[in-house]
Order: sequence, then structure tokens, then C-alpha cells
Amino acid sequence: MFKTVVMNKDLPPLVSVVMCTYNGEKYIDEQITSILQQRYENFELIVADDRSTDNTWSKLLYWQQQHPEKIKLFQNAVNLGYNKNFESAIQKASGDFIALSDQDDIWLPEKITAQMAAFSDDTIVLVHNKSVRLEGSSLNYKKAALQHHFSGNRTRKFFFFNHIMGHDMIFRRSLVQYIVPIPDKMSYDWWISVVATCLGSVVSVGSFLVHHRIHESNNFFSSQAASKKKELDLYETLRLFSAIPALRKEDAHYLAELIPLLEQQSVTSDKPAFNWKLFRFLLKHSKDIFGHKRRLLPALSYLKNAIKYSKMSFKGRGISI
Repeated sequence: MFKTVVMNKDLPPLVSVVMCTYNGEKYIDEQITSILQQRYENFELIVADDRSTDNTWSKLLYWQQQHPEKIKLFQNAVNLGYNKNFESAIQKASGDFIALSDQDDIWLPEKITAQMAAFSDDTIVLVHNKSVRLEGSSLNYKKAALQHHFSGNRTRKFFFFNHIMGHDMIFRRSLVQYIVPIPDKMSYDWWISVVATCLGSVVSVGSFLVHHRIHESNNFFSSQAASKKKELDLYETLRLFSAIPALRKEDAHYLAELIPLLEQQSVTSDKPAFNWKLFRFLLKHSKDIFGHKRRLLPALSYLKNAIKYSKMSFKGRGISI
């Protein structure tokens, strides 16, 4: 299914680092510097700007002038939004592997090298690493320590929650034909992760290789961010997952049972009655659904969350714990 890429120490595979920008002038210099300082030398940096209205584009032009052999710039004719911008930019990559980049993080010098070393066989289609929150000038490892870092191909672990952030991932370019188009309002990294588990295996690199900057205009964490303005109902998200051609039969059956339960919770009222059928389903599959975080008493946590979400409306929202 996927093209075999021969690893050669003298000529390693080309990696396309794909960065999408929009009004990122404050941190863009630091991020580009960290990418250009990667120990893995055979890479290109593709930057797609989504009609920035600040000095981002002029800064990008400067960087391209300094490194014309490394940096390729594109500017959209109209503002696409971060999801469609990534979709478009990914298709401009020419490397055998594609690494996604935010505009405001900091990559450690060994990021690409460590990720590429994890592609040990052709069944591995996506690799991701750990990242640590950069809050102001301080690194906060606390939240990262609570996460189980995903490896394998158990797709259903992604049905309620995404485990892989875009800035942590690198994947084979041959995956692109299966991930585009990215559905409207779907988080691009969640979609890529789910499709990847349907087609092969995912490997986690256990090292912290990205300083993930948290700030007021961040696309994910800001209360005004685009990612917060339009959101699929969880059951609508699962409908999209259920239509993936490569979805395994057992996962398709799983979704065929789950989706009607969530749809009932979404269309009844803002405060639906306790749904016993949904409760039994959540409790039965609680390790897959709620097992992405480390808990002192996992069984108790699973029970509490099964109760919580069995009486909650999913209208216009996903879930969080």
C-alpha cells in the first residue's frame, strides 16, 4: 500500500516541514530558527501564509532570501482558515516524509532525526513525539506527564479524543492521498491520526522534542481562536470516521452501535435524561474511551466519566475530561 523508502546514511530521505502561518510575527523568527538548526540536514521548509495582516509575510520573505535553497513560500489568494491551509500546504510537499509545524513553537535540534529513526519498517505510517508546554518563559511538564503516549493501530482509542497534536507528527507522504480532503470543521491532526491508524501503525518517540508555546492568540488555546468557533457534534465527527474506506470492520460495528446513542443525546435537549444504554456502552469500553490519561484510581475515574457523559448533551460540542 505504501511506497518503501530506503534509508541511506549518505542520502537520507527528504523531509518536507510544512508550516502554516497567520499573523504570527511575534514568534515566527524563533520557530524558523529552530527548524533551520535541525541536525537532520535533508529537509525543505514549506510555508503557506493565510493572508496575514501583520508583518509575518515580510519576515517570511526575509528568511527565504537568506535560505532560498531550504525555504519555499506560498501565500493564499484568500484566507482559508488553518484547517484548509494545512490541507493545501501538505499537498505542496515533495519529500517522502511530511512533518507539520506551528508558527509559534520551538523545535529541539534532534526532533526530525529522532522521528525518522522510528520508521523502522514499512508498516509504520506516522511517528509522533512528546511536547512540553512553554508558558511565557517557563516549561510546564505537568500536563504532559498525565498523558499516555499512543503507539499502535487501535483506531477506536481516537474516536472520543485526539491523542496526537499536529506539531508533534511526521508521516509518510503516501498517506496524503487518504487524508485529503480534510472534512470541514474537523481538526486536521485528529483526522490524520485516525486515518493513519486505519492504514498502518503509529509509533511514539518518548522524548520531549517540541516546546509548545501557549499564548493568548494561539489557535487552540485562545478562547477566541478559530478552532473554538466552529465545532462538530461528537456524533457528526464519528459519522465522518465511520465513512473512512480503510476503517476495520470491528471498528465500523463499534461506531454503528455508538453513533445512535450519541445522536439521541444531541438532539433531545440541552439537559437530556440519563441514558442507560450509553452508560453501559461507555463503561464497557471505558479503557479505550477514557484511558488516554494517567489516573491514580483508573476504574473510579472511568465510572465517574461514564456517569457524567451519560447525562450530557453533545449538541455542538465534543467532550473533555
